[in-house]
This record gives sequence, C-alpha cells and structure tokens, in this order.
Amino acid sequence: MISQLRPRPAVLAAAGFAAATVTVIAGGRVGPVLGSATLTRWFGLLSGSPARVDGRLLPGLLQALGIGALVIVWLLTLGAIRTGRWREDVVWRLAAWWAVPFVVGPPLLSSDVYSYAAQGELLARGLDPYAAGPAALGGSDVVNAVDPVWRNAPSPYGPLTGLIQHASVALGGSPVGAVIALRIVAMLSVVVIGLCAATLATDSMRTTALGLTVLNPLVLLQVVSAAHLEGAMCALLMAALVAYRRSPALALVAACAAAAIKAPAAAAILLIIAQQWRMARSWTVRSPKWTYWLQPVAVVAGCWLTFSLLVAHSWGWLAALATPTVGYTRGSPTALLGDLLSAIVSWAPSPDTIAAARAVGLVAAACIVCYLAATSDRRQLGRSIGYALLAVAALGPVIYPWYLLWGLVCLAPTAASRFERRLVITMSGFGCFMGLTGLNHVGVIISEALLVAAAVTVATRWWGPALLRARSGRRLAEAPDRALARPDLNQVPDHALTRRPSSVVILDLQPQGDHKSKVTTALPDHQSGRPR
Repeated sequence: MISQLRPRPAVLAAAGFAAATVTVIAGGRVGPVLGSATLTRWFGLLSGSPARVDGRLLPGLLQALGIGALVIVWLLTLGAIRTGRWREDVVWRLAAWWAVPFVVGPPLLSSDVYSYAAQGELLARGLDPYAAGPAALGGSDVVNAVDPVWRNAPSPYGPLTGLIQHASVALGGSPVGAVIALRIVAMLSVVVIGLCAATLATDSMRTTALGLTVLNPLVLLQVVSAAHLEGAMCALLMAALVAYRRSPALALVAACAAAAIKAPAAAAILLIIAQQWRMARSWTVRSPKWTYWLQPVAVVAGCWLTFSLLVAHSWGWLAALATPTVGYTRGSPTALLGDLLSAIVSWAPSPDTIAAARAVGLVAAACIVCYLAATSDRRQLGRSIGYALLAVAALGPVIYPWYLLWGLVCLAPTAASRFERRLVITMSGFGCFMGLTGLNHVGVIISEALLVAAAVTVATRWWGPALLRARSGRRLAEAPDRALARPDLNQVPDHALTRRPSSVVILDLQPQGDHKSKVTTALPDHQSGRPR
C-alpha cells in the first residue's frame, strides 16, 4: 500500500515537481473559463480559447492525472515524515520544489484572481466595488478575463480585502502586475501558515503539521496557483491562534483582520470571546470582573472601526454578502437538500426550495458554532475554530474547494489524533478534484464516478478499520471499569454482608489471603459526627 512506501526526500521532491509541472502545463492548455478571454498568454502556457470549445479533452484529463499524481506523492511524503523523523528544513525545501511550477504558471482552476484585480481597479478609479461589478470598468482586458457569472456581481469581501486589491493595482501598475502582486501575497500567506503551524504543533508533530499545510496539494492549487485570498485569511487565523497563547486581545485583533478579508472568519471571533469569558469565570483578581467581560467587545468594536476607515465604502460589503449565492454548486449538502425538497414538494418553485434548503443549512451551521462556543473548554481553541469553519463551509449556500481550507488549515497543527489527521487528509484530497475544468459532460460524469469509487475505497479500507479498532479499544478500556462499578451482589456470600441500621455497606472486592471478599461498613455523615 501507499503508506508502506518510504522514498527518499530527493525522490519525493522530483516526483512532486514533475506532477506539479504536468498539472500546470495541462491546466494552461485547458484555457480560460467559457465566455472569458485571457489577460496574457503567460509565457505561452495559457491557451487563448477554452479547450471544451475546441473539442480538446486531453488537457483536462492530463490536468486531472497530474493532480492525482500530486496527491499520491503527498500521501507518500506524509508517511515518510511520520516514520522518518524528518527535519523541518527538509519539508520546507520540498514545499519550494513543489510550488515552483505553480508560482511560474498561470492561475488554475479558478479565475477569481482576475475579479480581485478588477475590484482593485474599481477602487483605484474611485468607484464603489460593493455597488457595482467589474463590468462597470467597461470593455477592458481585465473585465474580459473575469468569469461572466461574476462580471456584474458586487464584491462580498471585507475592507482589508479592498485594501489588498487596491494596493496590488497600485504596485502592479497593470492588471497583469496586479495578478502577480496578489500571487506574491498568496505565497507569503503560505509561509506564515507554515510558520504558525509549526509553532502551534507539539515538538513531535511539527514536521507533520508542515506536511499537512505547506505541502498540502489543496493549498498549492487554490492558494499558490489560483491566488485565492483564503491564504491571507487563513494566515491571520493561524496568527490569532499563536497570539492567543500570550494575549487574547491580540488574538482578537488578528481574528477581526481575518474576518475583514472574508466574513466566515467571524466564527473565530465568537469562539475566542467564548473561550476568554469561560476563563474569566475562574480568574481571581482584584479588579472588577466586568472589565474582562467587556474587554473583548471593546477590542472587536475598535478593530472594526479602524478597518472601516482604511478604504472608502467600507461598510458596503455587508449588503453584498449574498453575492456568492449567485452561483450553484452541485453536490453540496444544501444543493442535495434542495433537490430532495423539490422532489417531495413538486408543486413548489425550484428557487423557493433552494432558498429553504440554504436557510436550513445556515441555521444548522449557526447551531454547530454556538455549541462549539458553549463547550469551548473541552477542546483546544484551534480545533474548535477548525470544526466551526468546516461546518460553515459545508453547510453554507455554496461550497467551493478553497472554502475547505478555512477549517482544515486550523485543524492541521492540532491534529494529534488519527481521526483528525485522516479528516484533514481525506477532505484535502477530495477537495483537489472539486470543480475540475476542461472536461465535457461525459468527462464530468466519469470523474464523479471515479470520485465516488475512491470515496467508497477510502471508507472501507481506511476509515472503516480505523473506526473499528478505535471502538474495540474503547470497549476493552471500559470493560474493567464497568465490572467494578456494578458488582453482582447475588454472587457475594450471605455471611459476607454485614448490615446495620442506617449504615452503608461497602464491598471490598480485592482478593484477600483466604480468597474471600472483605466487607466493611461506614456510618452516614450525620451519625459519624462529620459535617454533611
């Protein structure tokens, strides 16, 4: 099996570099999104027309094979890290080799980075990106590169995102320069994520935490290559987890900054405040306790007031938070629920059933976040935030592969149990194949069938035995406790029971010299003179 192979780091570096190169070259030949044009040919790697229009299916298939090879190499690397006791610098060098093709190549699997550049151009021209879409720029090249679905959609991102977009346009000097600047931001974000992951992990898990983050194919594809701002958001969330060890107030500042990039990070704010309030209950200080209750609220309010002054129209993004619901992701939990409701309530219009399913998903996600906040003292803060953001991503109106990074990146450093490590690995692996481009209808059906087969294989060969072993181990651990907790009094000889009025019979089931049970009695507290 894959987990039993232990190749050398040099072999893994070469294999990952080759898989990434195939992915980039084939992904470039896939071409732009249907209805859009290329902003640049990107060293000749990017095709000028979509492959599906030209009837070319080979680039899409090769891209999928390249991604699959990269995932396999990643699994081999994780196994080698776990058993080989690698140094951290080896993992960083490996990440550099794997990332080079994605850094040099064109953005793959998504054209959102062109939307970022167009929204930055709107801010540079003094327009409101929260009231108008990129189409307000006219027929410029950057508008033609944007996915037609999002050309008229206002920006749903926070004020810090607007600041990053405006700065990328100012520093880049052109739409292509803005895209390059945004990719530099993405690369720096991955470095910050890796450093924070190593800091949060235990000494024995530092290299594994790096392998689950900086080597993660989902991070390489959706952050380094596609330059999604999830990288900056996750970097700030990881910085918040590191800062919480010394200063909860500083952690709140970092979490507010993450939420000012993308709104779902606000769940981390709630969990940090809940954790701080639960700690305040046990603090014994001279100052009034209400100061510790009001401090988080004051920090959050101050952060949002400061961020709102950084860019013009900063509060407009609140009205545009519904922009992502313009899209529709088939196979998401809310989409499947909407299809089920449409089948049950056939007389209801399809938009109504979809809206009802999305409302149910949002309510369920809110309940999960509130439960994690109420029970935050039972687990580490990073795990609470990771599970909360995974719930928000999975139960939201739409789900894209880069949404999974919200929770997976936070879970990776604290994934000490086998269950959590396998959760991160499984969701990252399947997320790499979500939303593949360059495939026609038949290719999409075949890829979905292969994903279902892979899911069944993973569930039966990997998750199933692990859950059975965990369950059997738990039963063995609990068996002696249940035997001692409930002794069978019918098996105790009658002469071994000594009863007194208003007394409590205590059985000592430890073996004695004559192999008989020893029975002692104890008077209740009110008869023995001890206080109740």
